[in-house]
Amino acid sequence: MDCVLIGVSDRSALWCFGKIKESDYNKFVSDYAKFLSKHFDNVIVTPSDGVFTDIALEFGKLKGKKPVAYYPNKDNYYGIVHIEQNFPKYALRPINGDWYKLSADLSKQALSVICLGFSPGSLIEISFIKYHQKYGAFKNPKLKNIHLFIDERCIEQKLPGVFEEQINNIFYYSNLSSLGSILKDRKSFLE
Repeated sequence: MDCVLIGVSDRSALWCFGKIKESDYNKFVSDYAKFLSKHFDNVIVTPSDGVFTDIALEFGKLKGKKPVAYYPNKDNYYGIVHIEQNFPKYALRPINGDWYKLSADLSKQALSVICLGFSPGSLIEISFIKYHQKYGAFKNPKLKNIHLFIDERCIEQKLPGVFEEQINNIFYYSNLSSLGSILKDRKSFLE
């Protein structure tokens, strides 16, 4: 089983808008990587820089393999020069498109999407879950089972009600033990 990690690039958002203390950040990353390595075969990210990549790279060390990273191999507007230095750290997969396609398609690369903070980018990725569940499921019925797991320690407030009304399978959790329980309960939907 795989999971997609999304969240904030600016690590300080966790202590400015979330409940993680800056002094606890390294333990937070380490604990997450250990947890994920016990529950998932692969983690999937974008090869940029942020909380999600810190955890993915630590996960890779524990698993003895590179985490998977999708990148916008056909972007001619924003380009990829700013992320190319990170490519050697990942098992790269082209998204066959630009940054827009990557933002839209990342959240359908696994049925488990773990959100580590809200940012403009992560909200775009979350928003597309609606369309994967509603329309993508016509092509791939499994997409209706995408689950979004949001770590409450990483956010200032929950999603607006309209998100929870239009996206199925949103789960909030306050610690990794709670996430483990949710994953166990939902396992049959996530495979």
